[in-house]
Parts: sequence; structure tokens; C-alpha cells
Amino acid sequence: MAETTELASRSRFMAAALAGAALAMLGVYAGLGFHDGFGDWDLHRVGRRFFRYLPWIVCLSAFGGALLRGYYAALLTGKPTGLGVLWTIVRAFAHFPLYGGVALGSVMVGFGGLGLRMLRHRFLGGEAPGTSDDVVAAWIGPPIWFIIMPFHLMGIESESDSDVDLPETVSTRRLLRWLPAVLAMLMVWTGAVSEDSGERVDPYWLAAFASYWLGDYLAVAWLVSPVMIARRRSRTPD
Repeated sequence: MAETTELASRSRFMAAALAGAALAMLGVYAGLGFHDGFGDWDLHRVGRRFFRYLPWIVCLSAFGGALLRGYYAALLTGKPTGLGVLWTIVRAFAHFPLYGGVALGSVMVGFGGLGLRMLRHRFLGGEAPGTSDDVVAAWIGPPIWFIIMPFHLMGIESESDSDVDLPETVSTRRLLRWLPAVLAMLMVWTGAVSEDSGERVDPYWLAAFASYWLGDYLAVAWLVSPVMIARRRSRTPD
């Protein structure tokens, strides 16, 4: 069982961080194209600047991947450092704007589907449409789990009046199924406008934040989630 519960190497975390940076730049570029048109001159200027930044992006992503590996290795031991605990809090706030938005949007889609099923059940009969609690549990789970997962690894249970039960673990396949929704939300963010200045969000800063958002997500999906699932199975009696 030791092989199945061992965290992946530092190089694989670096690869996940690099993949996250690549997806971040692609998502920002596609989002700008969606909002402004792919023939826009500023869009091509952004693309050329991303290309010029590639050496820095590779170096910083590799360094960030190594830090991610150390962070999750400490969490999985159950004895994170004080800095690790502090970063867990910062991480939750950093990820909430994107993944909280994904969760909100998905729940709205779920409630829309519930409304349609209720109308069909009322006028055509058939299977019961379910409840709002079922919708929330089905649609909010993975993105919110991703945000608060380190707290569970530290043994900190959230105090909440909500009846929604988040899963203990989420599989790689299920997390990756949510990746298109994450990228779609990132594309929406490229059109965000500051209430104070009235200017669009800076695409370079957005790509920098998105590199962490997506790099961390891919690292958890590919490298951390399998370890958590293997450990859960090792605790489950046959």
C-alpha cells in the first residue's frame, strides 16, 4: 500500500503547475477574443507578450510546483507548519473568487433544471423532480470541496448550519469533468470591469492569478486526490 499512498515527485507537481500556467494563458486569451473579437489588435499584443514571458513563466511555474509539493506533503502528514496553516487560510480566500463563482453558477444551472423537471412532473407526471437540497449537494460539491479540502486534511471541520454534506474525497475524473466550467468562468472574468476605475481587469495579472488557480487545481486532481482516495480505501475494512 505504500506505493499507492505516496505523494508524487516534485517534478510532477512542476508539470502540473506548468500545465496550469498554459491553460491560464489560453483561457485569458480565449476570453479576450470572446469579448473583443479575435481580430482585435490588443488581443494579439497580449498573445505576443505571453510568448515573450515564457522563460519567466516556466521558471516561476516550476518553482511554484515545487512549493505546492512541499505544502501538500506537509498537509498529508497531518502536521503542517504554522506557515502551512497560514497559507491554507490565504489559499481559501485566493481560490474563492473563481471556484465560488463556479459553484454559484453550477447551482443556478441545477435549480434551472429542477424547475423544468417540476413543470414536467406537474403537467406530464412521471418521476419526482427531487428537492433543492439534492440540487445543491450534486452541483456545489467539487468546487467547494477543492477550496476547503486542506482544512479537512488538518482535521478542522467547518461549523455550518447547512445540511449539505461535502464528500470526503473527489476522484480525478470528477474534478477534471469540472475543468471546462472553471475555464469558462475564467473567460467570463476577462470581461470584468473595476467599479472604481471603470477599466477592464488587467489580462497579465489575471493570467498570473489564474496560473495558481489552475496549477493548484490540476495538482490536486492528478496528484493529491489519488493519494487521499487510496488512504481512505486503506482505512475501509474489506
